[in-house]
Amino acid sequence: MKPSLRVLLSGRDPGQLEELEKVLVGATAHVVSLRHIGNANPDPLYNLPEAPEALIFCVTGAWEDELSALNEHPLEQRPPTIVVGPENIAVMRQAMRACARDYFSFPLPEYDLKLSLNRIANELHGDKATGHARLTAIINAKGGSGASTIASTLAHSLVARIDQRVALLDLDFQFGHLSSLFDLPPDGGLVDAITCSESMDAMALEGHMHKHKSGLHILGDTSQQLVVPGDIEEGQLKKLINLVRSSYQQVVVDLPRQIDPVTGCVLESADCILLVVQQSVAHVQDARQMIRYLNTYLGISHKQIKVVVNRWEKRQDLETNDIRKSLEIEDIICIPNDFTKVAESANLGIPLLDFAPSSPVSRSVTKLAETLSGKKADAGTFGFAKVLRKLART
Repeated sequence: MKPSLRVLLSGRDPGQLEELEKVLVGATAHVVSLRHIGNANPDPLYNLPEAPEALIFCVTGAWEDELSALNEHPLEQRPPTIVVGPENIAVMRQAMRACARDYFSFPLPEYDLKLSLNRIANELHGDKATGHARLTAIINAKGGSGASTIASTLAHSLVARIDQRVALLDLDFQFGHLSSLFDLPPDGGLVDAITCSESMDAMALEGHMHKHKSGLHILGDTSQQLVVPGDIEEGQLKKLINLVRSSYQQVVVDLPRQIDPVTGCVLESADCILLVVQQSVAHVQDARQMIRYLNTYLGISHKQIKVVVNRWEKRQDLETNDIRKSLEIEDIICIPNDFTKVAESANLGIPLLDFAPSSPVSRSVTKLAETLSGKKADAGTFGFAKVLRKLART
């Protein structure tokens, strides 16, 4: 059964509110109430006896005053909000600045509106009931920054050094290549898994995974058929991610560098986002833009974001303090430059932890794995204590 919400429909136009009510009542399990606000006070949340769990705010020609009144409430004291208004880019931008989850115009796209509410319901009630694994999403601020290397090495570290059950997801549907870094076949069952997510259980999910000898499970897809974001149904992807999180201790997701419904679904669900940059002004500029998108359009706070400076070199002019001040992110992680070993590891299909376990990159990513898991790493890649633990479980 899908979780339900207490939804408040608020606005100045009673006709629009009635139309919204017709769309939602009877077609969803959500409990809907209406609030017609007058001209005196444009605040949709003013003096409510009980705060709703979700707000659908219909704005009018006075949208500037209305959205400003909404924005007066601190974000953490506001319910997740969907804005309905005219097809006007200025209104849409102002709504996004107010951290609206979605923006729709009349005539209402009923399916998309219901899907947006269901997503909020799952966030508030669905995920909490299942005890999900920690999800770490990794994305480049600028193309070629090294997110895939960080994602694969981090996931491998969590298995080989921290001894956790880990799933690594490659969500680059067109150019994903994580399986090749582990010398595994260049195919995968990701698209099939998404399509079958409605009826799949943990055992069936594992059947779609590539298994590396370390114990790492990898789910990706390099289908011969072109897959574009519009081909992926967001609700099915959400179900798959929930299933993966209920079956593993850690989930690491390598995302393509774009903001769309697919990446947005993952980023909104992530416990931690690793934004990968390099030491250049261009990378930092793109990182600022990416952080702005995450803050404004997805409502993700700075606290959820860690910046990973890949191929870091101490003698570069651009220092970590410069990056920290420019991006206004305190959590900066430096991965030293060891391009030769990383490239050789990728070309041979041998994970970096196996190819060069003592390299600065391996050590730095292992420290990151310790931070994310809250556990201390084993001394060796396959330490004696770890072998004993595995034997005890058999």
